[in-house]
Amino acid sequence: MSLGEAASEPLQIFLYLGVALISARILGEIFERIKLSSIIGEILAGIIFGGPFLGLIGRDPNLFVNIDVLTQFSQIGIIILLFIIGLEVSPKSLKSAGKQSIFISLIEVFIALVGGFLTGYFLLKLTMAQAIFFGTMFTATSIGVTVRALNDIGKLNTKVGEILLSTAIFDDIIALFLVLIFSYALFPEPGSVWYITLLINLGILIALIIGIIFVIPFILRFSERRFRIFSDSRTNYFTLGIIFGVLALLVYFAESLGISGAIIAFLFGFSIQNNKVLIGDIKEAFIKMGEGIFLPLFFFAVGANFLLDFTAFSPLLLLIVPIAILAKGLGTFAGSSIMKFKPKEALKITVGMIPRAEIILVIAEIGLIQGIFSQSIFSMAVLLVFISVIITPIGLKLLFREPKPSLPALEYSQKELDKTENGLTEIG
Repeated sequence: MSLGEAASEPLQIFLYLGVALISARILGEIFERIKLSSIIGEILAGIIFGGPFLGLIGRDPNLFVNIDVLTQFSQIGIIILLFIIGLEVSPKSLKSAGKQSIFISLIEVFIALVGGFLTGYFLLKLTMAQAIFFGTMFTATSIGVTVRALNDIGKLNTKVGEILLSTAIFDDIIALFLVLIFSYALFPEPGSVWYITLLINLGILIALIIGIIFVIPFILRFSERRFRIFSDSRTNYFTLGIIFGVLALLVYFAESLGISGAIIAFLFGFSIQNNKVLIGDIKEAFIKMGEGIFLPLFFFAVGANFLLDFTAFSPLLLLIVPIAILAKGLGTFAGSSIMKFKPKEALKITVGMIPRAEIILVIAEIGLIQGIFSQSIFSMAVLLVFISVIITPIGLKLLFREPKPSLPALEYSQKELDKTENGLTEIG
């Protein structure tokens, strides 16, 4: 009987959280001390204690952790991270980066989509419709991984960091629209009029975004101005609980509509960043919750999810991972170069746009559930997530590494040398 079977269901959750957090934090600290990203240590903890390694040596993968339960907790990390970034990012810097980011994103998404389509159609022998939908998996970027990697090395607020953040956001927005359009247009439900369904869902999405940016901030400001509900609250951490509750509800509604909760979290944080009463009460608490608990759980879950179904995995799919990385890289580098970024800056932006995580798995799951993709393609998506999440923090850390300062050369003027020579002559 395993440890998990020996405990009741509520106690199992404590077991999972304890093993995941302690192992992720310790291995993350070790990797940070050897000058590598803590993300790698947290993923490695998931591989060792979350199932893949145990399954490889013939032990029960659920010995310490039930990954289905843990994944639900881990998603909170990305939500909190993007909410914090929304609170911190400067509207002025985001606006100044906007034109460049939109252009880079459009070029990159187009090349990645074409690369994905050609790969699906010619390499995997998918139908035309399946290959188009397959191409959407090449387009999205994991905002959470990129932001965490930049934040860990203190480069999030640099020019390249701001371009990366805004480009990744545009990437995911475009990818979501592509998924909505292609899923309804290419694979309509029998008896439904696909464009009417699409318009309804787009209308709901636009209404949700308007509500987050305008309506909810107005309600919060009015409640404070009229009733001083936050500044004069009689209970401890009242503001923290209310804002976290609103954030949770927004993510629930977004995810139930197939919209990325991470983007919604960013928009909510961005929309309330000027409300100083709220920010003063919640920002530090959110940072501590995210960095200390939920983000390590997210990357632990990435490692624990690396359970490829090798019975359904074709060796041919191993080619797709480098193709997906190359297609996105070429598009990003081309767009950055056209926008007159120097080659090293363009390379930093390119590496920062490599990771996939949340949205690609959503797309792959939609394709699997609707019968568009096979189990082997879903396994490929898991492998792409794993590899891209591993290489991004390493690449960014190497590219942003500052050169060691050289010892200053000792330079003397002829006048100083003559003065020294005369002094030595007098002594002699």
